[in-house]
Amino acid sequence: QGKLTSHIVGFTDIDQQPLRGIEKGLNNKLNNNEDVFLSIDIRLQNLINEELQEGIEKFSAQGGVSIILDISNGQVLASTSLPNFDPNKIYLSPQKNLFNSFSHGVYEMGSTFKPITMAIGYDSNSISDNDLFEVNNPIKIGKHTINDYKPLKGPLSVREIIVNSSNIGTSRVAELIGKNTQKKYLRKFGLLERQTLEIPETGTPLFPDPWLPVNTMTIGFGYGLSISPLQLCHAYSTLVNGGIPLKTTFLRDSEIEYFPRVISEDTSFKIRELLRAVILETKWTGPRAKVPGYEVAGKTGTAELIENSNYHKKDNLSSFIGVFPISKPKYVILVMIRNPEEIEETHYNTTGAWVAAPIFSKIIKKMVNVLGIPPTEHEKLYNASLNNVKLRDNYIATF
Repeated sequence: QGKLTSHIVGFTDIDQQPLRGIEKGLNNKLNNNEDVFLSIDIRLQNLINEELQEGIEKFSAQGGVSIILDISNGQVLASTSLPNFDPNKIYLSPQKNLFNSFSHGVYEMGSTFKPITMAIGYDSNSISDNDLFEVNNPIKIGKHTINDYKPLKGPLSVREIIVNSSNIGTSRVAELIGKNTQKKYLRKFGLLERQTLEIPETGTPLFPDPWLPVNTMTIGFGYGLSISPLQLCHAYSTLVNGGIPLKTTFLRDSEIEYFPRVISEDTSFKIRELLRAVILETKWTGPRAKVPGYEVAGKTGTAELIENSNYHKKDNLSSFIGVFPISKPKYVILVMIRNPEEIEETHYNTTGAWVAAPIFSKIIKKMVNVLGIPPTEHEKLYNASLNNVKLRDNYIATF
């Protein structure tokens, strides 16, 4: 398939010695002439590759990542890192193209991390639906100041914090959770150590040492902890599947491997509601990420990129991670665009809502056709109620 699965399949040198990907990770099996069947659906792989490439070109971006993960069994159905390379002609590709950003690169995930913080807060009984958090003023800790992207009027509930993507509100939640509980849950989510995969290219998470009170607060909204995109997908799968992590795999016939429960089913349901609220109740994200007929849920993320330990204000990693159908979660889909440039069409916005969310929506619209997934009854009801405020409010309330 040429470039299409290059970072997954990998390659060998001229002497057939494995150097990257499955070729290296499963070399013993391959040497024993054992067949290896990947979980990759080449139709979906081609789909995300095309949509991601189009998005990168549209925003003159440096690169990007897209992943589709099956929540029910932990299988990676599609995973691409752009720019990529042709494994048959390694010598024609720049060295940087060989780097696998979806599992080897580690990045601060920005606001996509906020639902993880809320899950920890709910599950540790640090917060409840009735709690309100003041967000009117920036938080000052020593030389650090925590602001919101745009000033918000509080107090805000947990739901409102997620819908408005408040850094200040999420920091207050993380402060209540505390360092020890935060670290305990992040470890259970598998976010403080390298992910074990069939390919050897996996990145080591980066976290602060010492882990100070300000770190607890900034990690809450996705700054100060760097993980791989595939680790984020694994965490979201756990968030919405009832709270039990499944081992992520690139193999089609592998047995499902379960890890100890991280959060309760009740907490998982609360997070699903929050992710759905982002689509139903936001002014910018919802209209760009939604797919008529399908119960889509998710969260945007916009993180400043780091170079030489310094943040670059105009260099963003713009992301959207979503789940569908949220009433019975089956797929996690991630889109990340590295350093998109400002364009007139998006009113010069380079946030996840403007850059990544529309790509996510396009992927699902094509994916449901490829897999033959019919619209859901829940969503039919919602679509029918769009012009009826009372019906719509009843739908949102009962969901």
